[in-house]
Amino acid sequence: MAPQEQGGNEMPARDVISGLSRFEFWLYSSWFKFLIQYRKTLLGPVWLLVGPALFILVLGLLFSQVNAVDADLFIPHLTIGLITWTLISGFVTNSTTVFQRSRPQILQGTMRLSDIVMVDIISTVLQFLHQVVIVFAVFLIYSRSVSLYSFVSLLGLALLIANGIWLTVFFGIIGARFRDLAEIVGAIMRIAFLATPIIWLPGETSHGLLMSAFLTFNPFYHFLELVRAPLLNAAIAPLSWMVVLTLTVIGFALAIVFYQRFFRQVPLWV
Repeated sequence: MAPQEQGGNEMPARDVISGLSRFEFWLYSSWFKFLIQYRKTLLGPVWLLVGPALFILVLGLLFSQVNAVDADLFIPHLTIGLITWTLISGFVTNSTTVFQRSRPQILQGTMRLSDIVMVDIISTVLQFLHQVVIVFAVFLIYSRSVSLYSFVSLLGLALLIANGIWLTVFFGIIGARFRDLAEIVGAIMRIAFLATPIIWLPGETSHGLLMSAFLTFNPFYHFLELVRAPLLNAAIAPLSWMVVLTLTVIGFALAIVFYQRFFRQVPLWV
C-alpha cells in the first residue's frame, strides 16, 4: 500500500475529524515517546525540571538586581514566560523536522500525516505540562494569588496549542522539502527569545521606539501575553487578541492549502 493511501486522499479537515477516533492512539504514542526519550537517564523526565529551575533561580535573582525590580515581581514574570516559551519554541522548532523524524512511519504507511502531527503536538504539550510544576512552586514561594480572571490563561493556552497544529503542518511540509529551514528557524528563535519580554519587563522599554516595535510586531509576545498576563492579574491588550486570532485564521487557511497541495509529495521529500 502506498504511504498515503491509508488516508492521504482525504481532505485535511475530514482527515483530522476521522482521526479524532484515534485520540487514544495519539495519547498513547505521545506518552510512550515522552517516556522513551529519557529511558537511559538517571533522573528521567525530572531533567525537564532541572534546566528551567536552575535558569530561573540563577538568572531570576541576578536580573532582578540588574533591572532593579523586586524578585517577587520579576521571578513569576520570568517563570511563566520561560515555561510558556518552551511550549512556543517546541512547536516552532519541532515543526520543521516533524515529517523527517517520522520517515519510517510515512514510508511504511503505518501513520497518516495528521497522526504524526498530533502525536508531535501532544508530546510537546506533555513536556510543557511537566514543567508547569515550576510555576506552581514559584507561586507558592512568592504567595501569588490566583483569581477567576487567571483562568483566561487557559483560553490563551488553547489558542497557542491550536496555532501549534497549523504551524506543524505548514512548516512540516516546507521543512520536508527544504532541509535548511530547520537551521534558519533555529537561528530566528534564538533572536526571538531575546526580543521577547521574558528576561526583561515590557514596562522598562515603553519609551524606546525600537523596543516598542519588538512588542508590537513580535507575534511571540502576543501569544505569551495571553497566557502570562491573566496569571499575573494584568490586562491583555486588545492588540494581542487581534494578532493571535488573525494569525490563527490565516495560519489554518495556509495549512489547509499546503496540505491539499503537497501531502502526496511528502513521502518523496522525506
